[in-house]
Amino acid sequence: MLRYVCPLLPLLLLCFLIAGPASAAEAYQPGFRTLGQWRAEDRLRLDVNVWYPGVRPPRVLNYAPWEIVAAPEGKPAEGRFPLLLLSHDSDGTRFSYHDTAARLASRGFVVAAVTHSADCMYNMDSLFTLAQLRSRALELSATLDLLFDNPRVAQGIDRNRVGVIGFGSGAAAALLLGGAMPDCAGWPGYCGRAGSGDSYCNTWAKNRIDRLCAALPLTASLADPRIKAVAAVAPGYGMLFGRDSFRYFYPPLFLIGAEEDTLHPPALHADALAALLNGRARHATLRNADAASLAAPCPEPLEDELPELCRSVSSAGRKAIHQRLYDLLSDFFLHYLGNDKNLPLIPAPPDLTKQEPPVPAAAPAPEKRRQERSR
Repeated sequence: MLRYVCPLLPLLLLCFLIAGPASAAEAYQPGFRTLGQWRAEDRLRLDVNVWYPGVRPPRVLNYAPWEIVAAPEGKPAEGRFPLLLLSHDSDGTRFSYHDTAARLASRGFVVAAVTHSADCMYNMDSLFTLAQLRSRALELSATLDLLFDNPRVAQGIDRNRVGVIGFGSGAAAALLLGGAMPDCAGWPGYCGRAGSGDSYCNTWAKNRIDRLCAALPLTASLADPRIKAVAAVAPGYGMLFGRDSFRYFYPPLFLIGAEEDTLHPPALHADALAALLNGRARHATLRNADAASLAAPCPEPLEDELPELCRSVSSAGRKAIHQRLYDLLSDFFLHYLGNDKNLPLIPAPPDLTKQEPPVPAAAPAPEKRRQERSR
């Protein structure tokens, strides 16, 4: 019997060596739960998906039209893990990047994705407005509060290790959350460089961005000091920022452009932001990728309805892009959030309150008048 087993040992060893790195890197099963909150006082609605490191095998879950693979309410792995907030692009929802979120959970991150209610696939009323970016940043900070206040979720989160991943317009909101202050320095000449076909340069979009810029500068920073690292993927709104925009930006930053992105061309957004930061940020470009290819494969009901989003790349191309994106994100966040050694110190947001000029003291009465009063 032994002579039949022994020839299999080299093959078994080879299988172990091939499978070993993946199983070591992705040591957990992705658990999944949803959270929701309505705050009447500020009319803030939060619909949040949470992926987390778990121990139960995943299965297919139907959240029509999406199907995701995770263990619903699965038993969490022991310990406290870094948290990543995920902000989708304007044409997305909290489900749009579910495959990337699940893989990051299997690597040891809690990932929370919120649907931005006024800037998503179902409602783009706030597109190209300051309210779009402001509400996104506020919703992300409110999501942090929601997670920390939920005992079932909070027990698995290390509150000192929090990062954010933003896609497209979500990347711009992530920059604000990290402390960036938009000043529209790049807007005056933007359409001359981009051309009239650029998504920001039609008459409707230009009018809205003109009004956005007229409302600047911000009177209060949207920075959240709990954020310790920021990844901006295929970032939009690069023209809203100038060299002075990042003087109060403290978290480590990773700018990731998508080579074939026509909505946010890297030369005008990711690359331009990297140039402004002059080496202060990591910078990479995903080859053969556009904005749509960064999202999870479309469910069947959306395939025919949104072919420009669902079929912009082949299945094999999307898989390769996602592997590269996953590698970049996991390496960046493990470096800064994987332990306590590289955690940056994030100061409180700056006080931008306009200081009123001091009221001059009343001039003393002339000597003669004082003498007359004394009589």
